[in-house]
Amino acid sequence: MSIYDKVRRKTGRLLPRRFHCYCIGAAKTASTSISSMFGHNFDAQHESDIKNTNHNIINYLDRKTTQKDIMSYLKKRDQQLQLEMESTHSLIYVASELSSLFPQSKFIVTVREPMDWIRSRINFHFKKHPPEWEEYRQYFWMNKTEAYSEEETILQENDLASLDAYLGQYAEHYELAKKHIPDDRKLMVRMDEISEKTSEIASFLGISPQKIIPEHSNSQPNKAAFIDNLDQQFVLQKIWYHCQELIEEFFPERISYYKSRLTNTSTPNELKNTEQEGLQ
Repeated sequence: MSIYDKVRRKTGRLLPRRFHCYCIGAAKTASTSISSMFGHNFDAQHESDIKNTNHNIINYLDRKTTQKDIMSYLKKRDQQLQLEMESTHSLIYVASELSSLFPQSKFIVTVREPMDWIRSRINFHFKKHPPEWEEYRQYFWMNKTEAYSEEETILQENDLASLDAYLGQYAEHYELAKKHIPDDRKLMVRMDEISEKTSEIASFLGISPQKIIPEHSNSQPNKAAFIDNLDQQFVLQKIWYHCQELIEEFFPERISYYKSRLTNTSTPNELKNTEQEGLQ
């Protein structure tokens, strides 16, 4: 922790922020790593007061509260936290309000290859049920699951959402980022390129790259899980349907992979094996 940050915390954060940034890439896109790499020298936190934050966001989306209410809440929340870097993916749903409230703020939006993301998302949801995220999980995924296809029986049996719910929300996340965050205040970063982008990130925030310490936190290895037990042609079709634009913009090297496998006659096991090769 830098001397400036130590003094800033001891004095109740009376010293001014050196920058004001939100990392609001989707869940499971290295948001923990982003907060960690800033935590050595800056005032950074990951998912601060998350249960209360999510509850207020959901109430706003459900129109139980007004825009004036959420703006007031976000302002008070910021006054209490006074963070330089906050990494909280659910804030994407109030990105427009944050951008308006804090015109000097900037946004880092991390993005992950969709197949890699859905594997990690489902693995995590099966293994863990953090109570502070339960309302969010129900609202954005389980309640958005209108039906399960025959290929998704195993997801239903294990209290997991449908692929349409997961992937639809993932694609929506980046549509909101594109729509509500000004281009000159937004930096898109691929998850697999974070470590090599520290200089670009530092330049974006106007700080020294030496102050950012790359590290990888909260990693969930892509072990065999439910996604491997689904028909792989079905999985690829769902990913391409929801995330084609995302793949074309951020992962163009993967386009040929998806297109070739969506039109071939490989068996599910062959598709699964070549998918692992494609992600290496």
